[in-house]
Amino acid sequence: MPTNVSVEYVKAQQKYLNAKTREEKILALEEMIRKAPSHKGAENLRAQLKKKLARLKQQKKAKVSRRSLMIPKEGDAQVCILGFTQSGKSTLLSKLTNAKPKISDHPFTTIKPEIGTFDFEGVKIQMVEIPSNFKPVFMSVVQGSDGIVLIYRSEEELKELKNILSDFRIKKPFIEVKQNDDIEKIKNNIWNMLGLIRVYCKEPGKKPEKKALVLKKGSTVKDAAEKVHKDFVKYFKFARIWGESAKYGGQSFGLEHKLEDGDIIEIHVS
Repeated sequence: MPTNVSVEYVKAQQKYLNAKTREEKILALEEMIRKAPSHKGAENLRAQLKKKLARLKQQKKAKVSRRSLMIPKEGDAQVCILGFTQSGKSTLLSKLTNAKPKISDHPFTTIKPEIGTFDFEGVKIQMVEIPSNFKPVFMSVVQGSDGIVLIYRSEEELKELKNILSDFRIKKPFIEVKQNDDIEKIKNNIWNMLGLIRVYCKEPGKKPEKKALVLKKGSTVKDAAEKVHKDFVKYFKFARIWGESAKYGGQSFGLEHKLEDGDIIEIHVS
C-alpha cells in the first residue's frame, strides 16, 4: 500500500474494517476509492478496491433476488473446485473423475458447473467445477458443499481466491492445489479435509464389504449400527472390531466404542 495515503483514506479504511453489514462495507469502499491516491504507484491499490466493491455489489443483488442453484449431492461428500480462468480446473476435474469437461486455451470456457465423481477406497466423492466468473448463483453451490479445492498458479491468485471466499462468507474447509500436483496426493488430501472416517461392515465368516460406511470423525459403534439398520441398536449384543481402534483383531466392544478410519466392524444382534 502507498505510504502517502491521506488521513481521509485511513478513516474510510477504518470504517470498512469496522463495518458490520454488506451495505456499510460498500459505502466505505466507495469512499476509500474516492480518497485513494491518484498517482501511478497506487494503481494496484485502486484496482483491488474496485474488485472488492464489484464483488460486494454482486452479492447484494443476489441477496435481493434470492437466486440459488441446487446441485443434488450424490455419494458421500460434495467438493467444489474453485479457481481463476485457465488455472486448470477442468483438467483437474477430468483427472480426478469420470467427467469430460470442455478443455480449451480460451478463457472462461466453463460457463456452468461441471460435475464428476471418483471412488476413494469405497467412498464416493462428487466434484463440482465452479465457473471462474464467481457469480453468486454459482457460489451458492460452494456454500452448500462439504469442502473446496482451491487451484492456483501464483500466490497472488491463491490470496485472491481466499478473499473471494471471505467476501461470500464461505467458511468451508479447503485444500490448496497447484497445477500438475500429484492426483493421488490430491485425493488423499481431499479425504483428510472432509473430517470423515471409513468403516467397512462385514458379516460373520465373510469378507468386509468394499463399499465403506462413511461417518463423522468421533463416531461410535452406535452411530454405525444406526446407519446400517434402525433396529440394530435396539437388538444390539456386541460388535467385533478389526483396525486401529482395537488392540487385536476381532476384539469385542459395546455401543460407546469410538471408531477409527479404516475399521472393520461386525455387528452382532439378538
